[in-house]
Amino acid sequence: MLEMGQKTLEGAGIYDAKVDAERLLCHMLSLERGELFMIWSKRMEDGQCSRYFELIDARATRLPLQHITGVQQFMGYDFKIDKNVLIPRLDTELLAEAVMEYAEYFKGKIMLLDLCCGSGAIGISLSKLCKNMKIVCSDISEDAVRLTKENAKALKANITVKKGDLFEPFKGRLGNTKFDIIVSNPPYIETEVISTLEEEVRLHEPHLALDGGKDGMEFYRQILKEAPKYLNKGGMLFLEVGHNQGNILADKLAHMGQYTDIEVRKDYNEFDRVVICKTQVK
Repeated sequence: MLEMGQKTLEGAGIYDAKVDAERLLCHMLSLERGELFMIWSKRMEDGQCSRYFELIDARATRLPLQHITGVQQFMGYDFKIDKNVLIPRLDTELLAEAVMEYAEYFKGKIMLLDLCCGSGAIGISLSKLCKNMKIVCSDISEDAVRLTKENAKALKANITVKKGDLFEPFKGRLGNTKFDIIVSNPPYIETEVISTLEEEVRLHEPHLALDGGKDGMEFYRQILKEAPKYLNKGGMLFLEVGHNQGNILADKLAHMGQYTDIEVRKDYNEFDRVVICKTQVK
């Protein structure tokens, strides 16, 4: 069954056909991947065979695996995923890990904003792993807000979720809401590049979560301009960036004069992935 599934996916141009064939079978049988080999000799019923190949056929259309299973793991937690939010990537764990590393230097309770939260993967994971944080997640998408609330409930995470365009929900007549840390994985792909992405992304993931404007920097410009108004003195900003955007963003931060301790971190493939900085303490 697995060999037939793998060959079908290979014929459809799926990059990791063997792994996806195994994951779909595990999903159907409600098994962990390691448990699959414990039932290797078991015969499958006709109904199970039909259902398995329905899943294989769906994946062969280049529908993302996570849209079929409805789940993506991030930082060791299972997050509900659907077509309305960006699928959390392994590289984004580097962003969450960077926040955790620096959080140790803060005293007392840390106020953290997960801006453009999508499924809530970053904020919810941090709320589970860092007990000294009070987390607020926000997104302009109603679907993202709904899904973040569902994931928080499923994972028993005590967070606050807001809907609005970037910092809009945190403006107040008597002053803006202030945070110690703002973390964000905003849209950063150039508009004209989206049409060249693999089908799983181009056809099935929300362009709202992908399109960073003509040069991919539209959201960064807005965030860099507004963030100091919502950060405490010495507060920190953590941003995920595209593979070649780290130094561009670092230069912008340096020229603004409002940020210090600017750092660019690489991912596992030595591409730019995370930009870190602090607000000036005056």
